[in-house]
Amino acid sequence: MPMPRLDALKIKAKLLQKAKSRVGSPIALKEAYEILAKSAGFSSWREMKSTLDTHEILRPPHASALWNVWYGSYEEAKTHVLEHGGYLLPYQKQFFVCDENYVLNLGIETDDPDLKKVGRDWVTPKDATAWNRLLVKISRSNPKE
Repeated sequence: MPMPRLDALKIKAKLLQKAKSRVGSPIALKEAYEILAKSAGFSSWREMKSTLDTHEILRPPHASALWNVWYGSYEEAKTHVLEHGGYLLPYQKQFFVCDENYVLNLGIETDDPDLKKVGRDWVTPKDATAWNRLLVKISRSNPKE
């Protein structure tokens, strides 16, 4: 099983810290984290960590065998959902559209009131509070191995 992306980034931050120290520009590990986050387009390490944690929750290892359609842009994925249905989810720098079976596999019933409040676009959910409750439910249904 591949190393989670966040773990790989933590190692990369430590390597950056060591490299800076070797060239006479020592930095704190916290600074290395911030540099990596900003170079990836995030405003902070906290934002990047939160985003990556959410993506990992939405794409547990056992779900990879389920059918879904991948897109490089949000607009393409959104168009697919509007034309064909499904649920639009983010993952790293991509987007995928899945069906009800994927949602059920995450541990969410299709008649869940929070799912109805969130809608089919999980990139820009209609209700942020319901979205947070869904993430908690998914996390509880799919504990990390």
